Amino acid sequence: MKYLLTGVAAIAMLTACGDKDKPVDGAGSEYATDAAKDVKARKGDPATAPQALAAFAMDEADDSRISFGSSTLNGDKAVFTDVTLLAGDDDGSDDDEDGTHLDGADVKAKKLEFDGLAMIDGKASFSRMVMSDISLVPTDPEEAEDGSASIGSIELVNPSPALAAWVASVFADAEPADMPTGEALSFDLWTMNDMNMQIDEDDGESGTFLVDTISVSGMKNQKAAQMMLKGLKFDMFDPEDDMTVKANLSNVDIRGFDWSVFAPAEGDSLEDSFESGFMAGMNPKDPANPGYKSINLKDLNFDVSGVNFDMPSLVSNVSHDKQGRAVKVITEPVKMVLNAGDGELGQQLGTQLATLGYEKLELTMASEQAYDPDADVVTLEKGKNYWELKDGFRLNFGAKYEGASAMAAAQAEQDMDSADPSAMLGEVMEKLTLHSIDLSLDDDGIVDRAFNAYAAQSGEDPQQLRNQTAGLLAMAPMMASGSGIDMELATEASTALSSFITDPKTLTISLNPATPIKMSTFAEMEDPSTLTKSSLGFSASNE
Repeated sequence: MKYLLTGVAAIAMLTACGDKDKPVDGAGSEYATDAAKDVKARKGDPATAPQALAAFAMDEADDSRISFGSSTLNGDKAVFTDVTLLAGDDDGSDDDEDGTHLDGADVKAKKLEFDGLAMIDGKASFSRMVMSDISLVPTDPEEAEDGSASIGSIELVNPSPALAAWVASVFADAEPADMPTGEALSFDLWTMNDMNMQIDEDDGESGTFLVDTISVSGMKNQKAAQMMLKGLKFDMFDPEDDMTVKANLSNVDIRGFDWSVFAPAEGDSLEDSFESGFMAGMNPKDPANPGYKSINLKDLNFDVSGVNFDMPSLVSNVSHDKQGRAVKVITEPVKMVLNAGDGELGQQLGTQLATLGYEKLELTMASEQAYDPDADVVTLEKGKNYWELKDGFRLNFGAKYEGASAMAAAQAEQDMDSADPSAMLGEVMEKLTLHSIDLSLDDDGIVDRAFNAYAAQSGEDPQQLRNQTAGLLAMAPMMASGSGIDMELATEASTALSSFITDPKTLTISLNPATPIKMSTFAEMEDPSTLTKSSLGFSASNE
């Protein structure tokens, strides 16, 4: 099954893998997507079209890896039928990181079309390529019995010269050239339709992986105008763990995807780059940039042996200033539902939910982050940033802090692999300055549910547990009296927390210092007595 999995990735990359930033309007084939209607393919050069085909090994040379049933060449356009691209030599290694050598599987296509063929600066080029009715055929007969993989069509429009030359090398050479990166990797449209993978292993592993459409348009300067995926369905069974995994996604539409936020640094893998991009990869010059202009997701659902997660929609939009810097990120209210269904894991989850008195968890969140790039200040407005659990709680939060750009610069200077984590954290905390923070927790039954659940497991009385907890919180100021902590602050905090446990209403905690405070002051805590209720602008209540 390895060859089918890697083969699908290989054939997809055979026609694209780069920059996406404008739509296209040209002569679409029967497989062309709606996006192609907005894209205009470049003109080719009929005089050099035969040379371009030769560079693609489409000239029926004796040593060619490609064979076909029939061909026609009309000016700068060519059509081939019953095309077969033979697999490369399989040396048994797994070091083909980009998955483009097609080891162990032949690629067959009913039709291969080229428009805009030409030689540019001595390299083969084209403006549009469409492969249709594609199948991957493992060369190992036993592997072929384990499943199947097919793609309805793949289309690439207006690739950069470097990308077109790379595609030619994939066709012509068992060891293709390195794929172009950065600004050399660009195209107007790449789309793949009707991907269908079926798995049926002898050991009982089985599954289906379907995708209606994947498309990327306007890839330029490491930014994609649009990335879209429609109709993803995934259904797998692993007999070793007796686990079923199902996933469905109706549609996801990403505009203005910024590949540079996640592009691998020299020597890094793509996986590492995505991890650093999500976890620590803020750009010091544009720290609020999440890597997209907008995301619109619809109907995401997955189920792991009865643990079911459902997200009907996700909408997030980014605003930019005249210099192109991200200044506001708004994520509209998102509803997420965690449910327990049939299956071993679902039964386990159902038992845990029942201890809290839930049949399912319904969580809603929303966020709005504003960024002033000149002042380097991030503002989260309370009321527009919250997490809410139905029949549980609502947590509203707001904050204002300074130093996002400086923090990103400090992170960039650190070697993530070798740096001392504590030293790195200290450097980051030194760059951040807190202006204010405001949290409020509205109880809607979560306190009662939590004490009832703990009491049921421990065999104790829930009211007695609540009284004991409230009593311990009330004693906190006395216990902290010798530590140097401001007693006025400790008393107000413990009173609010104790009251919330006894009679939960809305617990509010806020810091509004008259003078902004560096986060390193909290981290180092050299002299707790300097952090007083007055200096911190601290307040806490349960009302």
